[in-house]
Amino acid sequence: MSATYIGYSGTALITESTYEEDKDGLATYTQKTLTRPSASLPTPSLTKTISIGGETLRMVSVNVVSGSGNFKEITETFQGQSTTRTLQQNATNSTGEEPIETNYNFLVGNDGRQSIVNLSGGALTEGQAVNSTTGGAVFDENGKFLYFNKNAQNKLFGVTSYLNPNITYRRSFTTTTTPDLSAVGRIITPSSDFPASTTGATWLCTSIQYTQRGQTFEVSHDFRSSDKKGWNTYIYGDATSAPSTS
Repeated sequence: MSATYIGYSGTALITESTYEEDKDGLATYTQKTLTRPSASLPTPSLTKTISIGGETLRMVSVNVVSGSGNFKEITETFQGQSTTRTLQQNATNSTGEEPIETNYNFLVGNDGRQSIVNLSGGALTEGQAVNSTTGGAVFDENGKFLYFNKNAQNKLFGVTSYLNPNITYRRSFTTTTTPDLSAVGRIITPSSDFPASTTGATWLCTSIQYTQRGQTFEVSHDFRSSDKKGWNTYIYGDATSAPSTS
């Protein structure tokens, strides 16, 4: 018995195809095909590619379903980096609680201001007699700040911390290059996409995350700005280049 395939020629018939791009620039193309029962089925392969609008997308999945009339419906999905991708950016300005002794103006006044220690009434060593003329900032014999005593002026008695403003910045994108994670925990030199920060502040790379889809990577970079003193290079090392977005 012979079969007649209306509207069908060759070895396959494409019945449906879709193309979409997400906000991070990941392009996905899905193609559904009907094949004759005798047709050989495609083998999933990350080396198989398809060109869509100048973009080279790689196969990430194949699904085969047997239909009526012994047709087989094959769904192939390809993904890749869109040529029209844009860098997604998100920045938040917030405050974090820090020890008062780490304040930019704690020991030495800057920007034309007095130091916080001077504003408290001056410094004294723990164990020194406390009276109306002694200072308000108490240090141990090794020079470590301990507390503001009851004589502290300008409402500093009992103060132990302050709210330090800082910016957190995230950028998200897709790439066909395996992400480099070496910048995590390092001070980085900001690139042109970074938001403006306080003079003297530097940036620390706090996280790099990625998800691989086929041979395309969805990547996010997280950074945090310091206060005016900058991140300590003795702790985090000298500044390195910002991780690449290509």
